[in-house]
Amino acid sequence: MSREELCAWLRLLRLEFSPSKVRALLERFGDAEGVLRAPADALREVAGMREADVVAIERVAREPVEIPALLESGEARLVLESDPDFPRPLVGLPDIPPALLVWGELHERDRFAVGVVGTRQPSAYGRMVAERFTRDLCDAGLTIVSGGALGIDTVAHRTALEAGGRTVAILGSGLGNLYPAENRALFRRIAESGGAVVSQYAWDAAPDPWRFPVRNRLIAAWGLGVLVVEAPAQSGALITARLAAEYGREVFAVPGSIDNPKSKGCHALIKDGAALAESAEDILSTLKITAAPRERAESLPLLTEVQEKLLSALDLEPRHVDALARQVGLAVHIAQAELTMLEMQGLARRMPGGAFVRVL
Repeated sequence: MSREELCAWLRLLRLEFSPSKVRALLERFGDAEGVLRAPADALREVAGMREADVVAIERVAREPVEIPALLESGEARLVLESDPDFPRPLVGLPDIPPALLVWGELHERDRFAVGVVGTRQPSAYGRMVAERFTRDLCDAGLTIVSGGALGIDTVAHRTALEAGGRTVAILGSGLGNLYPAENRALFRRIAESGGAVVSQYAWDAAPDPWRFPVRNRLIAAWGLGVLVVEAPAQSGALITARLAAEYGREVFAVPGSIDNPKSKGCHALIKDGAALAESAEDILSTLKITAAPRERAESLPLLTEVQEKLLSALDLEPRHVDALARQVGLAVHIAQAELTMLEMQGLARRMPGGAFVRVL
């Protein structure tokens, strides 16, 4: 991405338009630079544009912008929906922003993730359960996604790091205004350990209360499911769980004491159809995940380019070798041979009828 395009996006993010409005502008004018160069009359022709929006675009187009040090150094970057490493589960969802600011690294494997959320004031039981589930899910090769908040979110991120797993923190503020301040060292540790700290907001966006329910959409949609560890009846974690169900993701809830108000939200989720989770095995079984030994999972960089393409095309549902070959542009016999190599490395499993599934 050129400096000019990056600066244009940094300006565009300041507008805080809805994802649908940003997409409409990009569709009409091609890219962020085109949006900012567009004449007022052309902007007014875009569906949903108000006069205040036109004025705002003209204003930010004139504003100076400096590229933050983390972006200059390459430690952080802007990832567009059209980029190959934009989180695959988010692609195509109309209410997901078409650009994310990412501090750290996103991996293809991060689509095999579970969101772990809960109260900001967990009990000792809640902390213990969050640690146990997170550690076991990391051991199975899953990425842990959470919101970086105090409480269960923090426990999940720290435990993932301690377990040598991957974790992604999705913030309700800008990367240049990390919130909560108590977790700034944790966010740096996540980014520097190979994980990622992610924001959909302008670089210096403040942690305004309205931002957190909005960013919960990213947590809800990112992975295969969401686990609610401990949450009172009125909790942001319940918003995330509801959104996850709307996106077709699995929702899991950990039961607690009937006398603990912090378990009321989990119990309500279970009554409404969420899967009761007593162990990580309940989650892995529901998601149909077979875990590979950690040392095999860490051998991914040694794969050939063809093997990486096939592995990326594999999912948790069986896919026939013919379909896989077509997707990656290989002859069937070559795809068959490469899939056998992935099987030998413990990264794929052969199923009846010539189908294969991915092993984490």
